[in-house]
Amino acid sequence: DFRGRVLLVAFFYVQCPDICPMIAQRMLQIWQALPDTGGVQALMISFDPQRDSPERLRDFAQAHGLPEPGFVLLSGKPEVVEELTQLFGVVVQKTPTEFTDGGASYFFAHSDALFLVDGEGRIRRRYSGTEAPVAEVVRDVEQLRSEP
Repeated sequence: DFRGRVLLVAFFYVQCPDICPMIAQRMLQIWQALPDTGGVQALMISFDPQRDSPERLRDFAQAHGLPEPGFVLLSGKPEVVEELTQLFGVVVQKTPTEFTDGGASYFFAHSDALFLVDGEGRIRRRYSGTEAPVAEVVRDVEQLRSEP
């Protein structure tokens, strides 16, 4: 339950070769720049539940130095994840490929986005996930934390 918390939200998949690791690193830079992480949660939601098991999500978090409990990596039922991507306006396009990973031969073209969500669950800002200006996001987080 994330009610009452300011959320930094990104959508990703573990097998992503480029954008997703960059988003994770930008989120970590923002996290480390926050003067106080109380009441703030970093949430990364996988849109590849077929391959992104809890173990793979944990391995991704460890490989990228994402601290617990500040960072939560989740996946879920495909229909729930699809509903969330639509709610956030994230474009996710599954594309077949000749390479296989555990029998699944596809990759995703997807939006490069990072979202700031207030304690009431409202999306307040959208940034480039890979190029979000750290100081600006920190300022925006602090502003939301100060709201009643």
